[in-house]
Amino acid sequence: MSGYRRRLGLTALAVLAVLITAACGAWLTLRASLPTLSGAVVLPGLGAAMRLERDADGVPTLRARSRADLARGLGFLHGQERFFEMDLMRRAAAGELAALLGPALADVDATLRVHRFRSVARRALAALAPQDRALIDAYVAGVNAGLDALRSRPFEYWLLRTPPRPWTAEDTLLCVHAMFLQLEDPLGHAELQRGLLAATLPPALWRFVAAPAAEWDATIDGSIATPPPLPTPAEVDLRRRPELPALPPAQVVERLAEIGSNNWAVAGARTTNGAAVVANDMHLGYRVPIIWYRARLVMEGAQALDATGVTLPGAPLIVAGSNGSIAWGFTDSYGQFDQVIRLVPVDGDDDAYLTMHGTRKLEHVEEIIEIKGAPPRHLDVALTEWGPVVGRDWEGRRYALAWTAHDPGAANVALAALERTHSAAEALALAPTFGMPPQNLVVADRDGHIGWTIAGRLPARATGADDLPRLSTDVAPGFSGWLDPQAQPRLLDPPQGLLWSANARVVGGEFAALIGDDGMDRGARAAQIHTDLAAVSHPFAPADSLGIQLDDRALFLERWRALAVQVVERARAADPRAHAEAAAVLGGWTGHALPEDAAFRFVHAFRAAVEARVFYMLVAPARAADPQFSFEIPNAFEGPLWRTVSSRPQNLLAPAYADWDALLGAALGDAERLPPVCRTLATCTWGRVNAVHAAHPLSRALPFLAPWLDMPTVRVPGAHKDMPRIQGPDYGASERFSVAPGHESEGYFHMPGGQSGHPLSPFYRAGFDAWAEGRATPFLPGATRYTLTLAP
Repeated sequence: MSGYRRRLGLTALAVLAVLITAACGAWLTLRASLPTLSGAVVLPGLGAAMRLERDADGVPTLRARSRADLARGLGFLHGQERFFEMDLMRRAAAGELAALLGPALADVDATLRVHRFRSVARRALAALAPQDRALIDAYVAGVNAGLDALRSRPFEYWLLRTPPRPWTAEDTLLCVHAMFLQLEDPLGHAELQRGLLAATLPPALWRFVAAPAAEWDATIDGSIATPPPLPTPAEVDLRRRPELPALPPAQVVERLAEIGSNNWAVAGARTTNGAAVVANDMHLGYRVPIIWYRARLVMEGAQALDATGVTLPGAPLIVAGSNGSIAWGFTDSYGQFDQVIRLVPVDGDDDAYLTMHGTRKLEHVEEIIEIKGAPPRHLDVALTEWGPVVGRDWEGRRYALAWTAHDPGAANVALAALERTHSAAEALALAPTFGMPPQNLVVADRDGHIGWTIAGRLPARATGADDLPRLSTDVAPGFSGWLDPQAQPRLLDPPQGLLWSANARVVGGEFAALIGDDGMDRGARAAQIHTDLAAVSHPFAPADSLGIQLDDRALFLERWRALAVQVVERARAADPRAHAEAAAVLGGWTGHALPEDAAFRFVHAFRAAVEARVFYMLVAPARAADPQFSFEIPNAFEGPLWRTVSSRPQNLLAPAYADWDALLGAALGDAERLPPVCRTLATCTWGRVNAVHAAHPLSRALPFLAPWLDMPTVRVPGAHKDMPRIQGPDYGASERFSVAPGHESEGYFHMPGGQSGHPLSPFYRAGFDAWAEGRATPFLPGATRYTLTLAP
């Protein structure tokens, strides 16, 4: 027996030794993939030696003798710190995720591959100006040198058991296309929904449902939309249509503003030192690492350059920041830059469609989707003269998407020119040349000037064009080239000395027509920002921007709180025992989106319930025409919604409800239903349903690694929309900064995650706590802690 125990013990020790050896090997392999922080590394192709100086948080200052060397050095950093993130971005744009991540991504690839962005990127690359191509080539060489200089491949590739594929020049342009996919509508769904509603609703009802929320307009030119009248009973009477679906579906989709942003500029006449101020917080999905990589680019010598801000790993330039002469930032414009074209079929020929010039044949291209661990999938992509076929409409017709992103001229690295721009006026003139998704650009210069324009190329829209689908037989159904850069909307030095944008309509009139509207946000957030800016009575400084960016006041929901109280009080007048818990919760209203606030969560849920019941009731004829269509509640529906519940027209009420009190009472009941994370209304706080969790792309597939890979879950103030501090569980401010050019030391910066994508790096979580707590941290990198010399 003792011999058996001895052998068992020896076996256990041997197994333990093997496990320890394996663990040590894994640990050493993991540590070997950490980037090099100090010392010297040979980087072939450099014109002269350069330095990479990191501060305690890993924010680098790159010092070089030429812009090409800065691009090569930045590529080296991106390749060492963020290569897996870059790989996912290029693969998402190209529809090549399944080759790395397996069969679960094959359908996603099929949806993305129809855009054929790798082919577009190759053509865009061939058309680049020589200096832009040289910048990309230097960056690509740096990326691959940085990747090769790691003593072990990035840890994600060990987990996936796949070696990384080298970076290429076309991959950099694919990163631009990835931003198109993230910021715009790659299937034309919003436009298709507008077409379905226009085709199936009575005209008066369609005009009413499609109207903007004019009462929240906060444009920089003072324009206000004019809403249409309420439909009369002679035009629309839902009471007479009992056969129509009245109740909302089980899955309600509201088009949230998670992909958006805030920015503003304050003219020098209103600031502490005469230099204008810019602030920017770009709202994007959270992930680990966060999408941006901070950097300061310093070029010494005759062509001096000193630019600080955020870079996009995959591209060789500062996206938003300051260069000492100007500062700039972006928000998504939500303009209409694609056109749904419904193909008129040809009888007896499924491969043909009609145009005003006669019959045309579809062109077919085979795309091969490589799938890790499975046979490749062959995808037939059908192309029209305007773009690829991406789906079928409510009548079963195929439709094509004419999208500016498909044009090779839509992607380039001309944005790098802002690093050397010296005035707001010069920046506005350059903006139409930028190859990027069209964005609201606000810019401020050290002499006090401010400006707004749309950065990126705008399509030339037909005179009188609306935001509805076209037929292939229409005259010029697609776009007709690019808008003349001189016609690009812009505004320099407005009289009040303030500019702002927040994904809502920025201007009216001819400028608005040039931009289009593909689902702009209602103006509540923009209005609150404008009010906050105008309320600053002392000379404005960058520090004043932080209070505005963190403004969590629920001004938009105040009228909805009053309505909820009214509904509860009316019900309790009839039955004092009814809704007692809801009444108590509403009594605790603070007027802020605070994590500990149960009243905010309840009012938010009540408004969403009313909105769903009213929207799906009003669009019932369209739902009956196409029961399979996935409707989204437009951002601007707040206008028609509030007018409806305020005036309570009987002709717009479905017979499923006895009266409007019944509909509002049903919505109150919806709000009283608790989400799974809650047990009582009183303890169901906003923080319980809106906790922030930034996750690594692999943590869902490998949940045992999530505590190690993900950022900590935190409960912070802010809400999904309608206030400056946008905050959802997995999206919100991907960065925050404010700065006056020439006074960068007075600026601040936040980012919800660290510089490095390596969980063993001391920089992996650096800055996250300051972002969550709203603590100002310096805009410029701090004192040098690590210095790496790159030698030619």
